[in-house]
Amino acid sequence: MRITLEPIGIIKKNGWYSEILIYSDFEQIIKNVFSKLSLGSGSDNKLLIVHKNNYQNNGHQVQVSRVHMVERAGNVLKVDKIYDGNDSIIDIQPDTS
Repeated sequence: MRITLEPIGIIKKNGWYSEILIYSDFEQIIKNVFSKLSLGSGSDNKLLIVHKNNYQNNGHQVQVSRVHMVERAGNVLKVDKIYDGNDSIIDIQPDTS
């Protein structure tokens, strides 16, 4: 079954890091994520990124990557390297594990 999802942003490779650009229509998502991060103690700025899967041979449309956020500049998040670059972001959540 195929599901059509609207992306909220995109992953761009940037040297040793990846940058997540959240589209301006979805800036409220970043505000919600950071409010949850500040409320949770010990979260250490870890995020779960749900993004498009480029590997068509495994049958999954999406992939979840666990990353550590390095810095934030507005609606751009600098995170640890996500090895699938230039993918559409579907969702971002704080990693509570």
